[in-house]
Amino acid sequence: MKTSPWLLSLAATLPLALGACSNKANVKSSVSELEKAFPSAAAPAPTQTQPAAPSPAPQGDANDLVKNAVSAAQANDYASGVIALQAAQQKPGMNADQVMAAQRAKQAMVTELQRRAVNGDQAALAQLKAIEKSRSQ
Repeated sequence: MKTSPWLLSLAATLPLALGACSNKANVKSSVSELEKAFPSAAAPAPTQTQPAAPSPAPQGDANDLVKNAVSAAQANDYASGVIALQAAQQKPGMNADQVMAAQRAKQAMVTELQRRAVNGDQAALAQLKAIEKSRSQ
């Protein structure tokens, strides 16, 4: 059987195309999981489409911080989301499922920012720097 070069090309590029979509879906699914783990933190979708400069997470209980993280993630402000989740994980009272959901959401957001930064997105690079700065404080 003779295989067409066009078919080989399609077979080679299809996983790459599908992989590019999976990161965004991964962030959405991890934020959805986070909302399920913290029912009181479910927030309405914000109207902001461009992320603002990352702001420090306000002090509060874990539910408030997770609510801020969900809002930030829905606005594609992943740095603020990660920073809020880092602060939430330091608060007492989180159960194992909540800690795991927060960790998965942080990982998904950082992975998405890294993917964007590698592709030349300067805003994503700035958000990664903000996350790193928050860790060193």
